[in-house]
Amino acid sequence: MPVSLDEAARKITLSGACVVEEAETLQEMLSSHTDWPVDASECEYLHTAVLQVLMSNQPSWLGLPKPPHLRRAMEQIFGGAMNRADLPGRA
Repeated sequence: MPVSLDEAARKITLSGACVVEEAETLQEMLSSHTDWPVDASECEYLHTAVLQVLMSNQPSWLGLPKPPHLRRAMEQIFGGAMNRADLPGRA
């Protein structure tokens, strides 16, 4: 699944292509796990509906997407929340 809970690591993972159908699932996960960070290091595509869910919830982050254009866009949108050199995918 592109959006999943990692119970062992206590994180929400975004991977592959996160399409519009994933937005509602992500909202439910973020609402019920408000203190869990998001790891997007394996995310290759992010639909704008999924991005809107992330923007409205402002989660903490464990990893950035690998594609440089997506990583840069998310750094600009989320600013300081992602501005850590130790985040995976950070160039």
